[in-house]
Amino acid sequence: VTCYFETVPAERYPVALDLESDRMRNALITVEETEAERNVIVSEREGLENDPSFLLGEQLQAVAFSRHPYAQGVIGSKDEIKLMTRDGLYAHYRRHYAPNNAYFIVAGDAPASELLDRAAAAFGPLDAEVPIEPPKAPEPPQYGERRVIVRRAGGALPIIQIGHKAPRAADPRAAALSLLAVALGGATAGGGEAASGRSSRLYRALVDTGLATTVDASFQLMKDPYLFVTEAHLRPGVTHERVEGVILDELEKIARSALTDDEFVRVRRQMLSASAFMTDTITWRAFRFGQLLATGAAASLGEWYDRLAAVTAEDVRAAAESVFQEKGRTVGWFVPETS
Repeated sequence: VTCYFETVPAERYPVALDLESDRMRNALITVEETEAERNVIVSEREGLENDPSFLLGEQLQAVAFSRHPYAQGVIGSKDEIKLMTRDGLYAHYRRHYAPNNAYFIVAGDAPASELLDRAAAAFGPLDAEVPIEPPKAPEPPQYGERRVIVRRAGGALPIIQIGHKAPRAADPRAAALSLLAVALGGATAGGGEAASGRSSRLYRALVDTGLATTVDASFQLMKDPYLFVTEAHLRPGVTHERVEGVILDELEKIARSALTDDEFVRVRRQMLSASAFMTDTITWRAFRFGQLLATGAAASLGEWYDRLAAVTAEDVRAAAESVFQEKGRTVGWFVPETS
């Protein structure tokens, strides 16, 4: 999903509607614009490649998925960007940018009836496109652990990422997996699903013991089944094998035994607080609402909050047990090399 947004005074939202409806179908996309944007995206791609964590994550996805488009990074490779043509770009734009392939999200002080009338006037006359079909062939089952090693110069510290196949956002386990990410990695105001915190299990097992500098755990709300990823940046002299063993041991523990009462209360409070903080501004409220709708996680912000609030400690344990399976695991190592 590509998001276009404006944050405007309430009395000016009709201008934003006109701008977006015009952009949806009437962009010219000239050859000159294409060439200028190509240079920008190549530069962006090169910047991402300088981040070892991004580079490893991209390779982890490519190995974890054999058929699903998730195997291909959204931005594409540098060679793909360089081969992009104006006509190909315009064809993609015309095929995908249509009112029947979009979510229209508004948050703020706008009367609903007036808003719907104005939206219908702005987007109603636009031509629809043939509906975009989802991938017809689902990702085939994974029958064993997969591994990938990325070696390159420029990374200061070794990194390990472990991805386990995880369910889609609409799955009943999604809320419990969000809390599981908090239990393992901590909670942030960014939504709770991607997290890092001192009270988390991985922090205590790896950072407090001097094995790693940082840890993360993430479960992203996605339209199709994706990955639950744990990550650690190793301290100098610490081996990948040792840290991998500690991570897998922690995953096994949390899948075998439910969180303690005190731990669950803390994790639940962190998750609900992070979820509330994320929607504290009008812009982020719209982003979150759009994400929930597009992925099928919930039909409203309140529904998702209620799903999170209803999770029990046993739900978290059961979700961990169902996801942390060896046959659905992909392990990635980043090994820095000297130039």
